[in-house]
Amino acid sequence: MREFSYVSDKGTQVTKVSCATCASPIYGKNTGTPDHLTLTLGSMDDASDLEIGVVIYTRDRPHWDQLQEGVARFATQPDWKPAG
Repeated sequence: MREFSYVSDKGTQVTKVSCATCASPIYGKNTGTPDHLTLTLGSMDDASDLEIGVVIYTRDRPHWDQLQEGVARFATQPDWKPAG
């Protein structure tokens, strides 16, 4: 695995972890939410049982990406933290 880290707009350290061979993204972590990981759906064989809980950086989504009603969404990195 290969890691790349940077400082976010909120001053937290973000680390992206990818495959060292093909560079496919696998997961990410953020010092602002140390008990949580962000998983890349493309790295899973079957993500059909997962539900979207939050969408961050909606300002960067393509126009055809339709978001479900009731999903928390933020144009940029929020001060929001996942529930327990």
